[in-house]
Formats: sequence, structure tokens, C-alpha cells
Amino acid sequence: MSGERILLVDGHALAFRAYYALPELNAPDGTPTNAVLGFINMLLKIINDEAPDRVVVFFDAKGETFRHEAYKEYKENRPPAPEEFKSQIFIIKELMKRFGYPVIEIEGVEADDAIASCVHRLKEKGEILVLTADKDMLQLIRTNVKVLRPIKGVSVFKTYDEKTFEDEFGFPPSSFPDYLALIGDKVDNIPGVPGIGPKRASALIQKYGTLENLFEHLDELPEKMAHLLRDRKEELFQWRELIRLRDTLNIDPKTLEHNGRRDDEALVEIFSKLGFKQIPERLGLTAKKEEARRGVSGALSETEDIRPDVHSGKAVALAYAGEGRYPQGYKVSECVIAEGDDSLNAVDLTETAGLEALIEKIRGRKVLLWGYKELTTALRRPPCAPHEAWDGKIAYYLLHPDYATSKEGLSEIKRLRQCEMGLDREALSLFDIYEKLTSQFDQELNELMYKIDMPLSVVLSKMEVHGIRLNLDLLWEIKGELERTLEDVEASIDMAAGSKVNLNSPKQVGWLLFDHLKLPVIKRTKTGYSTDVTVLEELSRLNRPEALVAKLLLDHRELSKMLSGFVQPLIDAIDPKTGKVHTTFEHTSTGTGRLSSRDPNLQNLPAYGDWAKKLKEAFIPSSPDGIFIGADYSQIELRVLAHISGDEKLREAFERGRDIHAETAAWVFGVEPEDVTSELRRMAKMINFGLLYGMTPYGLASRLGISRDEAKAIIDRYFSGFPRVKEYIEKSYEEAKNRGYSLSIFGRRRPLNEVTTVEGNSTAALKRVAINTPIQSSAADIAKMAMIRFDEALQKEHIDAALVLQIHDSLICECHEKDEGAVSDLLKRSMEHVIRLSVPLEVNLKSGRSLAEV
Repeated sequence: MSGERILLVDGHALAFRAYYALPELNAPDGTPTNAVLGFINMLLKIINDEAPDRVVVFFDAKGETFRHEAYKEYKENRPPAPEEFKSQIFIIKELMKRFGYPVIEIEGVEADDAIASCVHRLKEKGEILVLTADKDMLQLIRTNVKVLRPIKGVSVFKTYDEKTFEDEFGFPPSSFPDYLALIGDKVDNIPGVPGIGPKRASALIQKYGTLENLFEHLDELPEKMAHLLRDRKEELFQWRELIRLRDTLNIDPKTLEHNGRRDDEALVEIFSKLGFKQIPERLGLTAKKEEARRGVSGALSETEDIRPDVHSGKAVALAYAGEGRYPQGYKVSECVIAEGDDSLNAVDLTETAGLEALIEKIRGRKVLLWGYKELTTALRRPPCAPHEAWDGKIAYYLLHPDYATSKEGLSEIKRLRQCEMGLDREALSLFDIYEKLTSQFDQELNELMYKIDMPLSVVLSKMEVHGIRLNLDLLWEIKGELERTLEDVEASIDMAAGSKVNLNSPKQVGWLLFDHLKLPVIKRTKTGYSTDVTVLEELSRLNRPEALVAKLLLDHRELSKMLSGFVQPLIDAIDPKTGKVHTTFEHTSTGTGRLSSRDPNLQNLPAYGDWAKKLKEAFIPSSPDGIFIGADYSQIELRVLAHISGDEKLREAFERGRDIHAETAAWVFGVEPEDVTSELRRMAKMINFGLLYGMTPYGLASRLGISRDEAKAIIDRYFSGFPRVKEYIEKSYEEAKNRGYSLSIFGRRRPLNEVTTVEGNSTAALKRVAINTPIQSSAADIAKMAMIRFDEALQKEHIDAALVLQIHDSLICECHEKDEGAVSDLLKRSMEHVIRLSVPLEVNLKSGRSLAEV
């Protein structure tokens, strides 16, 4: 995501600004529209001017927040929002979803805090732009974060970066909450200190920086002012805490991804109802005739048009609604069955008799539905065998893997399914969806669906419900130890530096390192010193006493990430009834076909270091006599490359069981195999994998610390030793471009025109996709087939064991210690013999009492 421009929109604040900035306007049917029109105009202007790669829109949720609990007067004097405004918020949210933008609204959380948390999470991913009318958001400004505020009507904006902010206020953005606490905020009913206006507050903050420092120097102030401040000391610190934005929310990155294509048809319809004519023209939208709309949409137009038969057999369509937290608390609240004779039947699945009635109803018939895995999880059993069902969610994903990434579904999917028209209509629409999607299938896609994705749904459902146990006491110990260590590190930094700074402020850290401690400047950003990890690592290696501060800063960042990014989210995710975390495994969410994990993400646990080991020690088997068995494919992507490219030297190395990285090192660096050092092997490993991800001579030079000419010579020598690999890399893009999509060895497609990478869809970016996707996709499908085969083997042998995790090339299961030998054998055979490639698959096994040991 490096280099990405992300626009975070403060929806409520911007809509309020529009509502009061424009005169009263109404749609032809009388609906108020001034807030909608102003909001859209402001958003489109910023998008046109700033060209963001991503747009995420945030809204305040209903109800009180922690601020109301901490300060009962918070926003007490604010009048209720006008009804004419409330009705327009709903329209704005719907429009944002139709644009394909994620809409974030978290119960009990203000949009400001959600945006702050996203800024904190994404701050190293690229440039962040915050669009808001709320001045409190100026505190978010930092090196790569700018705030855009309307300053005149809905058309004139001011962009605040660190320099602009300091030019206007005279102090850094991090001190803004201290400043606001002094002057007060009428909007939030924070009174401030009488007699201290903006100019005097600015002067105080410029001189003292923080409230803490100000109160340490009260004796320097005029007696009357010191008295006023002293009388309100407790309130001032409380007000500042209310003003400070909370950036600790654990927001799933997947919710920040675009929902998919812009739904032009829906936008035309909404804008037409609102009476907007210029905005559709600005967006390049043209109204379509109703007849064309109904035909193109693929949605069901009339019930008599339903095709009652599927492959000459009677079919039924099943639509359901679920409720409760997925997966553990997820249940079916409503279910409707539609049959080819236009009959509709509601089925009550809240009772056991209802489930049996459903199974009897669909027995021997093709079942069309949307979300086979989710329904299986809700029912705690498959409603029918995988080959007896057709899942529209999987079918759509197989055709459009890069567009099927949002759990809410794409706008196009919503239109196809007719979700907003009730379960009856949704059930009937499935017949039409089936015909529309399957008409685009070939034999390979059909096999993918029924040999991998459908049976995998059952396996993943089992894994989700089973979960993985965590030692909560140990997690609390780790949390406490992290917090204490963080405090020690912060104190050590203060002592070593002889000065106290906000360690979360790149500007203050930059001042500490380069102005105060006089360490050498390694690199700069557009607005000042860079203090990223590479800079801190280089500074920490200097033979100077001050270098200790850089080392301590690295420790601080690692500890903070471990605490807020891993330990606390895991504690929060533990189900109190089971003592386990029940992650959601998604197999319809990545462009390459890899599985993903969310709520919490268990595929992204830290891999190295003492803290990572401690964290993984908290993952334990369900039973006292249980153990984990981990099985890891050895260099599977390189083996797939050998198979696809047919390179003889690469295939020979794998066939003879040689170390491919050592083999590469010997060839590239011109040494005998026995003389390959661990460092040369590490460099060769970087080359082997880097070239699959489009690494250039510049990238290799940067990683190895050599010149570009040397890097180019290494790459040339590599390809001279593996000529068929070079041929594959050179031809894969052209072949994919001619087809319109990349293709794995199992026929999984990835349409290039739907791919959006960090760099957009430039030729260089698409080349990397075309090179790597067939390899990564094939490896992912091999792992998924192994999961299916292993699950089948466990059932056949009646062994009490279960898969608990899949981390790309690795499978982890748990079993009783007495069954270790049998389960290890089943797992290894399932993985190594699931498919026959031109090179052998190899699996390495480990077992242990915790995840740290496997």
C-alpha cells in the first residue's frame, strides 16, 4: 500500500456544513436536498483536486459515547439535529455505498475517533487526507497526514499540513487539544478559561507546549492569570482528554477497502429522484430507459420468466436472513424456499423440526442460495451436500475475484439479489442469477466450484465453529508486562534524551533526534525529517551515546504494536462461553484465491522475537492432553514456478531434494555449493522470491546494499541459469493481456481490467500481478485441496482431531497426544499427495503444546 493516497471523510461534519451553508432545497417529491447536494459537491471537488486512490466515509453512530459518561455536560447545549437534516443523512449514506465507498459507523463511537484510529493504522501506508468541517481534527496532522476544511460555503477549502498549521497557530498540531482546552469549544459545551482567548492561549502553548509544562511554570505568569488557571486545573485536564481523539479502535482493514464498482444505474435513479441534473453529467452518467435497465440488471423482471429447471432437474432457491455475531452466535432468523412453480414457503429454522422439514423439502433437488458456508455455520451442519448446492456468492467470486471483497457485498450484487425487496423476492431472484452467472462459466470454473470452493465451505465452517483456545491469564500477564516495559522504555528515552517528547509525533521525534541530540539526518520527507524504521535502525548502529535513543524508539514502536495490534484485540475477541477465538475464514475475498482471516486476523500474528513467542504460547489446544501439529509446505511457490515454467535446472533441484536457495546462491554468486554461507543463502532466497513479485535491479540493489549495475548483473546471471523462468516472466503478462485475465494451473482466473494495486493499474503493476497471481493462486488452491482431503481422512478414520488454522502454506490441527502419529501421517499424506505436479511436494511437520512450538 506504499504511496497510496487515502481520503477519510468526516461524513456528519461535512453534511452539517452543507446543510447550513446552502439555502433550503427540495426534490420534486418534497424531500429536503440541500445537505445532500452540498455534501456531494464538496466530496467530488476534493476527489477531483486530490485524486485519492481510496475513499472511506465515516458517520457518527447513535447513542452516547465515553465522553458523555466522563463529562455529563458534554454537548449538553447542542440542539437536536433538524428532522430535515436527519432524513438527508440516510440518502448520503446510500449514495456513498452506491459509489462503492466503505461507510464506517460504529456504535458508541464518534466518527472523529474512528477516523483517528484509521489514521493511526494507516499512517505508514501512504498519504492520508482527512476531509472535515470539524476543527478538532486538526490534531491529526502529521508528516503524511493533511486535513482539508471548507472555509467558505461548500466550494473553497484550506489544506492544513504541519507547516500551514504552525503558520496559523504558532505551535505543532499535537498541542492543539491543550490549546482548545484553554479557549473552550461552544459546540461541545466546553467552557474554557474565562479571559483567555485564542491569542493568549496560542502564546501560552507556543511557550510551554502542554498543560503539564504550563502548570509547572505558573509562577512565570501574571498573578490573575495564574489564579484562573490554578482554579480550573482539574477541569482543564478533563477537557483536554475529551478533546483528544482516541486512535486505539481495532478497525478491520478489510472494512476500509472499496466495496467494488460504482453502481451507475442506482446512482442515476437516486439523482433523478432528487432532481439533480448537473452532478450525473459531471460523473459521466446518463439515464437509461426503464426497459433497458430491467434487462441489463440481470435481476428478475417477472416471476413467469423464472427458469424452473436447472440442468433439466427440479431446482429450489433458498434465501435466508441471519442474526447474531458471526460465527459463534450466528443463527438463521428467517428462511424462504422458492420453487419453480412460483410457490413460496417460509421455513422456521429456530426449531429442530424446522431444520428437518427444510432438509426434507430440498432433498434430491438442486439448491440455489447465497452464502453456503455462512448457512452451514448458522445451522451447525450443511443443509445439503456441497455438490447439491449452487452458491451465487462463490460463483460471482470466481468470475470477479477482485470485486468480491466486501462482506456487505457489491452494489451490483445487491441489485442482482434484490435484497432490499424482502426474502421472497431475493429467493426468486436466485433463478435469474444462476442463469446469468453460469452462462459465463467454463468447465474449469465449474470444477473449481465443486472440487474446491464448495467442499471447502464446509471445512471452513467447522474451523470457525471449533475455534482455537487461548490462555487468557497468560494474555493478561503479557499485557501487563508490555505496559510496564513500555513505561520503562519511555522513561529511559526521557532520561537518555534529557527531554520529554510525544513519541507518537514524528515531528517531535525528529526534533529530539536531529535538533536536540544532533544525530545525523539520514533522509527527509517533504515536510521535515524522516523517522521511519529504516532511519531508526541506521541511527541505532552509530557508535555514539545518543544512538541509544534510536534503539529505544525502535523498542517502543515494537512494544506499542504488540500491545495494541495483537494482545488487546485477542483479549477482546475471546468468547467467554468457549474460552476461544472464533475467527472468520474468508475464501471469497482475495484476488489471488488465498484465504483470509478476520475478527481477529489469525494469519497475521507476529512471527519473530521474544514477544511473538510469548504471544503464541497463549494459543493452546482445547483439551488438557491435546497437542498442535503444524504442517508446512516447503517452498511451494517455487515448486509451482518450476512446474509452470518447466525450467529443467529448477525442476532437477527439487526432484533431487536439493536446497534451492543454496543452489541459487552457488550459481548467482559463483561459489561452490559447500561454500554457500547463511548470508549468501538469505540473499539468494530474496532473489528467488523477489523476482516473482516483480523486483527490479533498483529494488534488489536497495535490499542488498549494492549498486544497480551489480544488481542487474546478479539478475542477468540468475536468468542465464534459469532460462525458462525468464521466459515465463516475460511471456506471462502478454498471454494474460491477450486473454484478459491471469490463469492458474487449476483454471482460476483474475481479470486484469478489474485489478487495482497499490500503484493502480499501470502496466508495471499489472505485469507483477500477471507473473505472481498464477503461482500464488495455484499454491493457495493446493493448500485448500489438502484441507478438504485431510478433513475427509479424519472422518473416514473416525479420529478426534480438527483443523484449527490455515496460514497460507501451513495447516495447523489439534488432536489428543495419543493420536499424534496417526494424525501426523494423515496430514502429511493429505498435503503431499493431493495433486501431482512435475516436481514433488514436500511437507515439514512440527508438534507442540502451544502455537509457539509449531
